[in-house]
Amino acid sequence: MLQEIGSQLVTVPPAEWFGMLTGVSGVYLSIKEKLLAWPLFILCYATYVYLSWEAALFATLLLNTVFIFISLYGWSNWLKASQSSKPQVHIQQTPRKLLLRCGLVIACFSLFLGGLLDRYSEAYLPYLDAFATSCAFVAQWMLSRKYIENWIFWIVADCIFVGLWAAQEYYVSATLFIMFIALATKGWREWNTTLQAQNA
Repeated sequence: MLQEIGSQLVTVPPAEWFGMLTGVSGVYLSIKEKLLAWPLFILCYATYVYLSWEAALFATLLLNTVFIFISLYGWSNWLKASQSSKPQVHIQQTPRKLLLRCGLVIACFSLFLGGLLDRYSEAYLPYLDAFATSCAFVAQWMLSRKYIENWIFWIVADCIFVGLWAAQEYYVSATLFIMFIALATKGWREWNTTLQAQNA
């Protein structure tokens, strides 16, 4: 198995390495609340639009397409906050009602998108792909608003994406999502420390 993975790493397309580099850098910089995270996210998501098409992960393709636009929104949001004397966007807990609405959106969109993919495409594990996509969609929006729970949604989505990419033998991408899990855990811890300091 390790020999097989090693031989495949040699033939990994440059796009997959590029997606990995920009993705990891973007997540790390978002943990540090740096604006540069957003253009890196855009480059990463554009790369994964292409890779998702190749892997027949059509819900993931849709996710990354939408993420490009959410990243533009997040970039604009964080930029305005950084230029304001009283930032409107700061690390905060998600209100309980909004958290419930996010869960409802994930459930409904997973069923809707999974059903469409199952019926009208040859998508790989359509409902699982749709669920991970829905979790990540909500997580990305929450990140743009600096809701701390975004990291929990990212961990759930990334765990599923590890399995989806590995099953399709995209081992670099699977490794990337393992790194995302570690970074999301780090993000949760660091933002929680910042939030506690803000509240104090």
